[in-house]
Amino acid sequence: MSFDLDTKLICADLESSDHRKRGATLLKLRELCEQAPKTVSTDAVAADFDELYLHLLKCYGDRFESVRDRAVLAVTAFLERLPPLDFHLLNVVSTLAERMGQTETVEPSEEIRLLYIEQLHLMLRKYALMGNVGVFRECYPQVVKVLIKSIKDAYAAVQREGCATLVQLARVADTTEIRPYTESLAVALYGMLNHRHSAARISAVEAIGRVSLHLDASGEGMRRLLAEVSPLLMDSMPLVRRECGQMGVLMLLELPDRYSYFERILPLVLCCLKDDSPEVLSHIRPLWEQCGRQYYDENEAELSQQEICDLPVENYPAGVQRPTIGCRGLVQRSLRLLQLITRETSDWKDNVRLHSLKLLYQFILHAESAMTAKFFEIYPDVSHACCDSEPDVAAEAKKVADLMGRLLCYAAWINHGFDGLERNARESFLKCFYYMFTASLGGTYEHLQRLCKLLKCSDYSHTLKPGFQLYILKTLETVLDKSTKVMASMEELKELYEHVYVTAMKVMALSYSLYNEDTEDVKRGQVILKRLVQLEETTLAELHERWFALVLLDVENLDAALDDNAEPVLLLYGLIHLAQIRSTYLPQLIEKIKIVFEHCCDTAQVRIFSILSIAALSWSATVRVEREQSSQLLSNFASEIVEPHLIWKAGAHGEAMRSMAMATLCALAQGAKDEAREVLPALAKHMPSLLEDRNVTTRHYAIKAMCYFQGMSVEALKPLAYATMQRMDDPSAGIRIIAATAVGKLRPVFKTEGEKEELEHERELWEAFVMRAMDILLLYHESPEKDMQAAAQKSLIELAKLHPTSWEDRYQRALGLARRKDELVDLYAKMKIEDEAKKEAD
Repeated sequence: MSFDLDTKLICADLESSDHRKRGATLLKLRELCEQAPKTVSTDAVAADFDELYLHLLKCYGDRFESVRDRAVLAVTAFLERLPPLDFHLLNVVSTLAERMGQTETVEPSEEIRLLYIEQLHLMLRKYALMGNVGVFRECYPQVVKVLIKSIKDAYAAVQREGCATLVQLARVADTTEIRPYTESLAVALYGMLNHRHSAARISAVEAIGRVSLHLDASGEGMRRLLAEVSPLLMDSMPLVRRECGQMGVLMLLELPDRYSYFERILPLVLCCLKDDSPEVLSHIRPLWEQCGRQYYDENEAELSQQEICDLPVENYPAGVQRPTIGCRGLVQRSLRLLQLITRETSDWKDNVRLHSLKLLYQFILHAESAMTAKFFEIYPDVSHACCDSEPDVAAEAKKVADLMGRLLCYAAWINHGFDGLERNARESFLKCFYYMFTASLGGTYEHLQRLCKLLKCSDYSHTLKPGFQLYILKTLETVLDKSTKVMASMEELKELYEHVYVTAMKVMALSYSLYNEDTEDVKRGQVILKRLVQLEETTLAELHERWFALVLLDVENLDAALDDNAEPVLLLYGLIHLAQIRSTYLPQLIEKIKIVFEHCCDTAQVRIFSILSIAALSWSATVRVEREQSSQLLSNFASEIVEPHLIWKAGAHGEAMRSMAMATLCALAQGAKDEAREVLPALAKHMPSLLEDRNVTTRHYAIKAMCYFQGMSVEALKPLAYATMQRMDDPSAGIRIIAATAVGKLRPVFKTEGEKEELEHERELWEAFVMRAMDILLLYHESPEKDMQAAAQKSLIELAKLHPTSWEDRYQRALGLARRKDELVDLYAKMKIEDEAKKEAD
């Protein structure tokens, strides 16, 4: 059965000058060919095509696009039905090469160029098997030209079809025949790797993978090929990354010289095993296990022996599947690549650094203890990455460090880890060491002791970097965790805990001083102290009393002109805040403070004085000794630290120190009320001048302290009393109110022995002061200031109880002068009522 085609008429129509006629003929011919029944023999189709092909192929160059389009479709329809004859293949491929294999673009239509490459793809599918018998190799030059042109085409669909055609060719081509063309094909494909369409990039990677199997591995071509594809492992599209993984799997399974290139191929697959996209991971993992099985089969003699003693890793990371022995063996023979990977951890691009760390993670996961030999090489780079400015990179580096601690041989790396810390007292090395050491199961007493001594030294514990401080405290937590599992005596553990305490206190002190508040680091340090309290079965106060003197020994270099932000000053400031003032180390603390006052800058002296004034408020709670000893300690502290600065000195600094000394004295009086009765009288000689000081803050604390000057004779108290009374006329309202309150609290101690006249004279002197004070208080009782009026009333009541006669006299005198007599009468009546109620109660 034939087509019943009038080939002569068709040829005549195709030669017609009317392009519409040519187009209609081509369309009809295509329809006839496509609709021909399957019973039509291929020989009949071939016979008709033999008579028509010259005219059909001539139409490929027609000046009308519609004619060219229909000509290609018609030939394609014939090719679908033709037997695989050499003659047809050579003719069509030659025509395609003329239309699409030239340097310049002959065919302007993108759609027709797509039809050309689709037609070539069709022929490859039909005739590919004939390449093995010598047909296709004759066409390789023309086919390669067409493929290269299509790959470089501006139309993405043409490029993708060109890649698909190349993949088909590479699948069936003989390596020796196609190898001369692989280099040029690969170079053309490299240009597509940066295509804006992800589908084009995927097609290019797939084609490159197939071409690599025929590439000459002895030259630089293979290295360049892998270098060109590797950046796509960081592509934003998961399917592109997955295709890179598939390419790596293909090369691991089928590349003839794969053993020579394992170390360069492996990254293509291993990066996909750490991919963030589940679709990449789930697709590549089974393929990777297939590679491991093949490697195991090829090296069964060696790996079967290794498998016998392949015990489960005790400290394996949770939620991570352990690679098969074949996969691990494949990676373990390729560790030379580590130097290249670690170099990229310091690349200027964030995604490159992240990619390299994910790859390093997979290498460690597969290499396990075999990676221990490379620890010294990768330790600095992983440490540096732990402090990366990009959070994602730093987080990945911490995962790598954690895995190193779990899988590497602890006994082999721990000393190298300590050496790194000793040579590089930096946050980066400590972070890396912390994650490794915490994740590991190892840790002897000697290692814990060595680590604590290292952290205690000034290079570490005296740092002012918050991140560094945090990891010092975290490492101390790990030390405490591991200390419960080591073999050590009670004395050895006590020494270890001493180091932990000293280090934690110094770090907490500096952290507090930097921000003047309890930071997260301070809170973390307090948790460490609570753990020490539990381990030592004691209290925090006893812990400070026992070991704080050791911390003070590390406060050094104060004998210099340091400002308030210098590290030694900040350290001392924070330590005083944390531990307060305690009897066991007060002499050493006084010596440190005296050095500051002697050598440091003005701002540093004021800063230390300010924290002392705050700590002094808690004297009774923190100085836990007998009353006599506490009084003696307070007396020493006041005479050595406070008193020298109560004396007037010119200048702004002298004024500031005088103010801070007075604040500290006032705080001591409040914090140690009982001891202050014995200590304050010795300082009374300074008070009159301090009450008259030009600085309002100094006057404020001085008048406030007057409330605590008790147990003094009339002779000693008299100048202080009149100076206090005079402050009721102070320009500061606050000071006036405190002065009005303080006047009512002054209580002299009268002599009980001596001549009668002398005793009476002493009482008369005090009565004169009281009467004068009552006059002023009665005057302020009429003040419009409510607070001042209340303070005056309160003091009048106090004085009236002790001096009723003077009160009656002063009341009668004031009654004649008062403007608001009713208020004064009410006050008098109130006192009478209170007196009567008191008598009835008695």
